[in-house]
Parts: sequence; C-alpha cells; structure tokens
Amino acid sequence: MHLSTRPKQIAGLALLGLCAAAVMSAQQAPAAGQTVGVIASQTKPGPKDGQSYAWIPAGSFSMGCSAMDTHCAPDERPVHPVEISHGFWMATTPVTVAAWKRYHAAVGKSELPDTDIFGRKLNEAAAEETQPVVSVTWNEARGYCGWAGMRLPTEAEWEYAARAGGTGPNYGYLDQIAWYADNSGKKLLDGADLFRDQGKYQKKLFANGNGPHPVGQKRANAWGLYDMLGNVWEWTADYYSGSYYSESGRTDPSGPAQGIQRVLRGGAWDSIQSDIRVSYRLTNPPGDRVPDFGFRCAGNLP
Repeated sequence: MHLSTRPKQIAGLALLGLCAAAVMSAQQAPAAGQTVGVIASQTKPGPKDGQSYAWIPAGSFSMGCSAMDTHCAPDERPVHPVEISHGFWMATTPVTVAAWKRYHAAVGKSELPDTDIFGRKLNEAAAEETQPVVSVTWNEARGYCGWAGMRLPTEAEWEYAARAGGTGPNYGYLDQIAWYADNSGKKLLDGADLFRDQGKYQKKLFANGNGPHPVGQKRANAWGLYDMLGNVWEWTADYYSGSYYSESGRTDPSGPAQGIQRVLRGGAWDSIQSDIRVSYRLTNPPGDRVPDFGFRCAGNLP
C-alpha cells in the first residue's frame, strides 16, 4: 500500500506569513457584521450534501516551502507569491459517510469499498457516519462535488485555505490538529521509527488500531476548517508537474494544462509526521482507489 516518502513514489494501493486580505466578491461575500478570519467566520450548509461550508476570503500568500521547514521536497520550491482573487466557500471537513450516502441515494452511484485489505471497516460499513469517505477516485470526487453544486479546490486554493493566514508548515501543534500515524491508534507510536521497516509498517498500524477518525475532532484552523492536515489525503483539481512552481501564474493558478497524475494534499492517518505539512504535495493517478484518499469541495454555494 502507499505511503508518501521522500522521494515520492507510487506503490499500488496507497496506505500509507501573510495574513489574507478580506477582499470578497459581492456575489459570495458574507453579510455585514459577519466576522472573517477567525473560527467564528460565516458557515453555511450545502443545500444538497448537507456538509458545512466556511467562507474563505480573497487574499495573497506565499505558496510552497514554509520558512524554517527542513522537510521540503524540490517540488515545493520555488516559493512564489499567489493571489486568490475571489473569495470562495470550502467544506469545513472532508466529505463524510453521511454526505456520501445522500449522494448515493440521489444519483444511484454504487457504494464505495467497505473494507481495506486488512478488513478495516470503511465508508458505509463504518460504525460512524461522521467518518470521512475513502477509497474515492479523483473522478468520483469530482462527480460528487459537481452534484453538490461545487468543485474540487485548486492546489493553490487548498494551500491558501489550509494556511489561513499562517506562514508555518502547519497551523498548530500537530497532535492538536491532526490524526496521523503517531496518534491515530490505540496507543501512541513513533511512526517515523516504525517506517524504517516499511514491509511491516501497515501491519503494525493495523495491529494498533490505527485508521481514519470521525471528522472535526481536532482543532480547526483560523478559518474554521477541520482536518486540513491528517485523517485523509484530499484530492485537488490540479494535474501534477514537479516544475510547475517555476512557471505558475501568480493569480488564481490552476495547475498544468495536462498531465498524468493529480495532486493530493494534507496527509492522512497513516502518514509520518514529516509529511503532515501544508506545502507537501502527493501525486497519484486519478483512477487510484486508495483507503486513505478522501476529498472536500469548494466553490460558490448554489
């Protein structure tokens, strides 16, 4: 199964600062009196999927390797200024099992896998409907977001929203904001040490009860977004290119025009600590169905 490491590699199934300016589009801007830039910022439910969405204000940030981050890969550079010219709505959590069930019932899509290779119960077989859906392909994620009247976020939008005005590699003390290999099981582990024996890594995580957790249990970032780091990797809209940051546009970049793989962000419950960073870029073919891949939607609420 797949776990991101340096250098990046694909291995079958995956297991594995600048404060934003509150410049908002008139169509989507919150009503007068709403507070922006703190966890109390405006949220609205999606009319179809019932997911909670938070308003993300327009603004600028430095995209790529964070200052003093010693774990950055070459494709996280060069650091470059990016402007997000219009505010947008973003789901406050990854898409949940409950939301996927609404989609499934509405459009008749087949159910997602209910177990992984170890027998871990996932998706509609999970005990909690607040668990994130996983083993979702890029096309399935895009289809869900389209049904909900939304879309997948661009890679730039995702990083901008995750940073929420911060400039560090993450938006808080890791154990307070993210489920990852060290803390997503019954006992605390040293994931980096376990990963030295990659052949037994996933078996040891399974034996310890590591797995995805119900969304929203960890602390949100400054814009009220939960699980932007850890729990599940999140598909973005963009194709991947390792050299894209050298040629990226500075306003609303949307990734290369073509490619073979898509970008995922954020890390997952089985990721080692060094990969749980807002600038880290994971890449996989869009058809991969991986038990730690999920997603969240963004865009203009209908």
